Amino acid sequence: MQFKRNAVVAGGTGLVGTELLRLLGEENRYGRVTSLVRRETAAAGRIENRVVSFDHLDRSKLPEVDDAYCCLGTTKRVAGSDNAFRKVDFDYVLTYARAAHRAGAVRFLLVSALGANAQSRFFYTRVKGEVEAAVSTIGFQVVGIAQPSFLIGRRAKARGGEAAALLLSHAITPFMVAPLRRFRPIEARTVAAGLIHMAFNARKGVIVLSSEEIAPAAAFH
Repeated sequence: MQFKRNAVVAGGTGLVGTELLRLLGEENRYGRVTSLVRRETAAAGRIENRVVSFDHLDRSKLPEVDDAYCCLGTTKRVAGSDNAFRKVDFDYVLTYARAAHRAGAVRFLLVSALGANAQSRFFYTRVKGEVEAAVSTIGFQVVGIAQPSFLIGRRAKARGGEAAALLLSHAITPFMVAPLRRFRPIEARTVAAGLIHMAFNARKGVIVLSSEEIAPAAAFH
């Protein structure tokens, strides 16, 4: 009998996280899939929910895990300040990665952002780059990082301005060729599939998929 892995997901209520849980619920290579949630909520299908406090995740014991997926993230507008944004996109992500490693995870799959760079002049992309660098030093055999461009999908709670931005992106996408291809909008489900592809196919080390590389990888997840 083939060994089945166990997966844990943080950020499963977000745009990519929701699609990821849908795909993992149908993924027969996993024996158990656990979604970390902030409050009691009905679990979908075979997904198991576990209530945790992300403020105290360093004191929580996660279930035994092989693959840890991280879709945690917010925006400065939603968070309210630079510090609040960093708390979610850096502190929570790093604390979760460390907890997953203690629970036995050998692969960490992270949704980051286009342009992530620890040396960036821009706060958002700098924080994304810093957390990429931080989780890469924890000791996972594989760190798979997806750096998507503008995400397409239906959020549980719409963010201001996204509807207009989405209409504009659809209009200009046909003209985004050559170097501009990496800025094309991408389906959240495609990003989720790309993460699963990396979990099962990535070589050891740190692997980064740019936005334009995610779709080809996702096609073979």
